[in-house]
Amino acid sequence: MKSKFTILTVMAFAILIAGCSKDKFNENDAINAQKDLLNLKYQHELDLETLKQKGATAMQQLINTAALEQVKLNDSLKIKSAIAAKKQDYSLRVVDVISNAPLSDADVTVSSEGKIFAAKTNAQGIVTFTALYLFPSSTFLISKSGYAATQISLYLAAAGNVKLWNTTDLSNEITGSLYIETDLTNNTSEKVGAKVLVTAAANIPTNSSSETYTVYFPTYTDATGTYSIKVPAAPNGYTLSFEQITADQRLYVNATEDDAITSFPSSLPRLTTVKTYFNVNNFNAPVPTVYNSYYFKVAADKTGKTLYIPGNTYYNYYNQVLLSSAGDKFQVEKLNITNTQNNNNPDFSMFTYDANAKINVEIVDVTGNTITSAPKLMATTGSNGKIAYTYSPEGGSGYVHLKRDDAGVLVPGAKGVVLKAVSYDSYNYVLSNYSNINSVTNRGVSNTYLLNNKGDKKVVNFYYGSGDSRVKQVY
Repeated sequence: MKSKFTILTVMAFAILIAGCSKDKFNENDAINAQKDLLNLKYQHELDLETLKQKGATAMQQLINTAALEQVKLNDSLKIKSAIAAKKQDYSLRVVDVISNAPLSDADVTVSSEGKIFAAKTNAQGIVTFTALYLFPSSTFLISKSGYAATQISLYLAAAGNVKLWNTTDLSNEITGSLYIETDLTNNTSEKVGAKVLVTAAANIPTNSSSETYTVYFPTYTDATGTYSIKVPAAPNGYTLSFEQITADQRLYVNATEDDAITSFPSSLPRLTTVKTYFNVNNFNAPVPTVYNSYYFKVAADKTGKTLYIPGNTYYNYYNQVLLSSAGDKFQVEKLNITNTQNNNNPDFSMFTYDANAKINVEIVDVTGNTITSAPKLMATTGSNGKIAYTYSPEGGSGYVHLKRDDAGVLVPGAKGVVLKAVSYDSYNYVLSNYSNINSVTNRGVSNTYLLNNKGDKKVVNFYYGSGDSRVKQVY
């Protein structure tokens, strides 16, 4: 650094001498030369100070790094010393969960200080590890051929015997059939069919405490909806679970959410199919109450509107079709259609036809399995074009009767053929429906069973019932 300063000084004096050799060197030139010299000297002093500061910082960094390494070394020595002081021996005893007999040759492994230690149990079912450093959260993994493996915490391992479950003796069995209501139009439950997963789960204690682990035994139903699970005896029994099923369900509805208006007479009961989700012992999907299995459909009036009159039910008790027995079938003898307007029936006054006319009426069989040959029916209008209340020669009364020609004679096939009827009195039957035409069986069954003795068997049928939910709302 001294040589640098000397060079700068010599250069300054050379400039000054050169300046003096000029013809015109004045005082101002001398002052400027002095300023240049002072600036050079000041910059030189700044450079020296910067180098000093850098040297001091670097030295301090070296000192700090050395001190930190010494602290780390001291801490490492302390930790190793603490670990060595806490190392101890650990012993486990492994037994059969059912018989409580000791199990030899069971494999036991544990991790300590980043290493895996493994050993086998002796004839007394005992295994011992020496000089291990373990944490309270450390766990032992225990396994043996033919047994379900388990793991147990250090705390529980010291509290009692470790229990293993023999899964090779499958002399116990749970079997049965699975039923489902995919068709609400009949009185029988359907079988679920093949490939439905059924699982038996057993909770096995790890020792005498309440801590358990779970083992699963799955199977599938066959084509007949039957399942069978071979299992070993379990100390706490089994809980069965069943796969959710998605299937189309046939049922009668008064309407669905697809209808613009979901009430009579804009929407009539009908048979439909809705995708439904089924779970065992869950019957949350509502079953629509559909009483009206038949309706009277009157030909369209002058404005094009169609009048529907509900048949005989709880709500329309006086709209009766009286029948007589004809072998194993029935035929219509007379009609009493007198109940016209209430919460469930239309207002006849809202329909206008030609005056003094005979209007064709037909029976709409919602189920399609009640009427073989539909009776021929008619209604009569008055001078105002409204359907009139009249009496028929066969003794009927009301707004709808058997159809007759202009001479008053019943037209051919007027009485029709009916397959189903309900006894009305000692002489007559009636076409009616007093119960929901949807039929369902929802039977909840316990899904937990004890099989804690060798050779135990259970036969249990499970019911998916009418469904848990549907993709659309039905009414």
